[in-house]
Formats: sequence, C-alpha cells, structure tokens
Amino acid sequence: MKKKYLAVILVISMLGSLSACGNEGNQEQESTPQDTQVKESTENYVPEADSWETPYAETVTLHTVTSEHSSAVYPEGDDITKNEWIRQYLERFNIEVVTDWVSDEYDTKINLAFANNEIPDVFRVTASQLQQLVEADMLYDMTEVWDKYASDTVKGFMESDPDTFETGKFDGKLYGISQMHYGFIDQPDFIWLRKDWMEEQNLKAPETIEDLENICLKFMEAYGGYGMAVDKSLDYLNILAVAWHAYPDMWIETSDGSIGYGSVQPEMKEALATWAKWYENGILAADFPNYDFGAMNEAVVSGKVGVQPFYQWWGYNPGGDMVSSQGPEAYFEPYKIPSADGKQVMQSIFFANSPYIVVSKNCKNPEAVLKLIDFKAYIQNDSFGTSDEELRNLLMLNDIGHVTGAFGINPPMADANAFDLVYEAMKTGDTTKLNDSNSLSKYNNSMEWINNHTPGVLGEFLQQGNGDKAAYAIAREALNNDNFILSKLWGRAPDAQLSYGSSLDDLLTEGFTKIIIGAEPIDYFDTVVDNWSKAGGSEVTAQMNEMYGN
Repeated sequence: MKKKYLAVILVISMLGSLSACGNEGNQEQESTPQDTQVKESTENYVPEADSWETPYAETVTLHTVTSEHSSAVYPEGDDITKNEWIRQYLERFNIEVVTDWVSDEYDTKINLAFANNEIPDVFRVTASQLQQLVEADMLYDMTEVWDKYASDTVKGFMESDPDTFETGKFDGKLYGISQMHYGFIDQPDFIWLRKDWMEEQNLKAPETIEDLENICLKFMEAYGGYGMAVDKSLDYLNILAVAWHAYPDMWIETSDGSIGYGSVQPEMKEALATWAKWYENGILAADFPNYDFGAMNEAVVSGKVGVQPFYQWWGYNPGGDMVSSQGPEAYFEPYKIPSADGKQVMQSIFFANSPYIVVSKNCKNPEAVLKLIDFKAYIQNDSFGTSDEELRNLLMLNDIGHVTGAFGINPPMADANAFDLVYEAMKTGDTTKLNDSNSLSKYNNSMEWINNHTPGVLGEFLQQGNGDKAAYAIAREALNNDNFILSKLWGRAPDAQLSYGSSLDDLLTEGFTKIIIGAEPIDYFDTVVDNWSKAGGSEVTAQMNEMYGN
C-alpha cells in the first residue's frame, strides 16, 4: 500500500570490500566479496566545482539496480535497462549507467545484495534501511557534493519541503537524498463509482456510509456480481476507515495525548463491524481473502463490480484496462468518502517521502549521481520552450519518465501547481497560462481523452482534467479546508518497528479478516489488539512516544 509504512529488516555483512563507482577506464574490475584489500577511502572527496552540465573527459560508469515499472511503454528494442535516458546520460555527460539487475522483489533482492557485499554504486532505500546503512558506515556523506552540484531547480524541490529533506541527514551530514513526493494533494483517498451505472440507476453521490451501502446493493441487483472491490491486504477497505474516524496504518495522537497506532484504536472496531455486515450480505466477495491486487482489479475490468475504494491514480490502473475492455463510458469517478456518523471525515496524510537515493561510501565520482539527478529535473521542469522540448517528450511520454530509478527527485508542488492551471484552462478554455511542460501535458492528455477516448490518457483526465469531479479537485477541497490529520511518524521509524518488520501488521490483518468473514465475533477485536500489544506493539508504541512524543 502506498501509505503503509512497513519496516524491512536488513541483514548487513561488513566482510570484504564494497563496490565503487568511478572512471572504470582507469581502474581494475570491481573487487569481489572475497577481496580483503579495501580501496582507498574517498570520503569527503569533492572534485573542483563546475556546472552540472559539464561532461566528463573520460567515461565514468555507475552501477545501479532498480525495480520493475510495468506501465512504461518503450520503443521497439528498448527496455528499463536500455532506453533513451541511458543513451542521454552517455551522450551528454559521458556517464555510462549499467543496471545490474531489475526485480519486482526489489526490497528482498537489495537486502541480499547487502548481505553478499554486492552493493551497487547508487540505489534507493527506505527510511529504515537508510538508518541501518548509516549506522553500518556504508554510505557516502553527500553534504559537500550536494552543495556544489545540486542545481537550483533540485535545491528548490527540497526548499518546498525542508522537513522531508532533513530526514536524510544524520548529525548534520547528508547520507540520503530524499526522492521527495508529488505533494499532499496526492494523498487523500476516494470511493470510486462506476459512472455509467450511476447514471443508468439515477443515483446521487453518497453522503453517508448507508448511502454507499445502498449503491452497492443497487448495482448488485441491476448488474449481478458483488458490491465492492477489495483484496486480502485489507488496504482498500482501510481507505474507508476514515468514515468511522479510524486511521489504520498511521501513528496518531490519541485521546490521552499520547501517540498510538491507528489500527488498534476503538474506532477501528466500529469499521470492522460494518465490514463484517457487508461480507455477510455479499457486498464483499465471498473469496476476497484470496484476492491479490491483480485479482481485485480483474473483477473491475471485467464488469463484475462497480464500487472500489482507491487512490487518486485509479484512471491509470485499472482505468485504462477497463475502458479498453468495457468501452469509453465504462469508467469510475471519484467521490468523497462519506461519513458513518455525520461528522466531518478527515483524510490521512502520511510521511510522503519516496525512497532515498544513497551512494556507496567508496564511490570516486559521487557528483556523477547529482549530474543525472539535475538532468532529470531539467528535462521534467525546465526544458519547456527550449531546444530540448522535443527530447523532453521522448523522455517523459508513455511513463518513460518514471524509469530513472535512483536518478530522479520528485518536485513536491508539481501536481498541485499543474492541477490549478489545468482546472482553470478546462473551465475557461484559455490555455495561455499553461506555461510549463507538466501542466500542458496534463491538459493535452485530458483533452485527448475528451476528444478521442484514448485509454492511455484516462489517468490524467480523471486525476486533473475532469473539473469538479477530478480527484485532485476533491483532494484540493479537503486540504484547503484542513480536513486532514498528519501522521506523527515523520521520518525514521523506531528500532523496535524495524526489528518486527511487517509481522505486527500481518497479525492485525489476519485477525481483522477473521472478524470480517465471520470466523470470529466483533469482540475478537479486543483479543487481536491484546495479542498485537504483547507481540511487540507496546514496545513499538513506547519507542514512538520517545522519538516523536511531546
């Protein structure tokens, strides 16, 4: 889940030497894990400052690793390891980027790389992994490199959210370069309802949870199938928990002023009672505990269900596949999550940082990493109206812009700023204020959907271009009205949370699922919470209060 903060236990071995990046034309091949000679330390090495745009005289090679990115559509012959970004790195900067491996099990494989001393030159880590790597003295101090080589654009990203940038520092030294996020406007969640079915049944937006339940039943009666698409993770049911003022997966301030885990607060019990009723009356699929993300969305795409709690990016996945399968009128639209008791629903805002970019301690050319990060920022934000505009389209369209892995930082205000411009342009027809590539792209793709119903651009239309029904319009209203609460965890997790990993959340998911499917009564919630506390929840809670409490 995009919000769930799951700690990953690292097995870090310090035997042998770490691989290094640098000018491989002038050095031997990478040392093996068995080598006992450690290369000369390059800590605090910063070459003479020059422009980030200056290419190297001799080729510098950076080894990296990355995860799968299935939504990117490459030209024939290209893939995530060989594409226009990789070619531009070499042509512009004389930096050869070699991707050692690509895996959809990234966390597992990167942990094995640490254990086997096969650390890449530059890669991405979570906040918890960053902390452990710093403690193991495996990372390069990027403080001086950042000051000399980060472009004004990239530094501006960090200035827009300095609190998140600071979470990558330890004792004032920059070890983790935050990949940031796309802003709080991305975080509010929604209930997505199938548009054509809503119109055919003459149904109005749900104002209460009872209204939502009735919509599910009406769809079931009219179209068969079941009422609401969720999966075994409970992540999508948890999206609706805010209706009962419950905040699963998030650390919140409790009634006594201390910090507590939202999943084990009394309000969660109320949500579970309703979900158990939904399961009993068929709104939830009988076998949903067996559904993974793909199976959940397959039911949506095939027309078996018309209601889905989801994030702002529904139009990208499964939306594109759905209209390809069911036709251009068969898509879902986002609605506010209704209240269970008539009180204001508050959205959950989590620590939003994407992974951190880290560099091996023995890297001889750490500034090469900054050059490529700066290049991504230039292409994404500053190339509009320049001679590189055509190149920008080549590098950013078809989701190619998301395959840069450890060589990119998200601009936190980009989506919010683009939405404001797109919203106004869609409303007035005046496009003269669309003066940056991001907003113009969002607008053009929204118009492409309106005019041609191209499945690949439905995401932009539903996210930004659908006027007051756009997901960001609803999110903007919640943010402008302060209808949200912030997580108390803002950065690194407690050591206890790292040691327990996902086991505590797994215990809750298992127990809550038993309640939902009727294998246990609702009062079993108290037993689950007690088991969670004894299994380590109390220890994690105590450390959270030590770290972040008043």
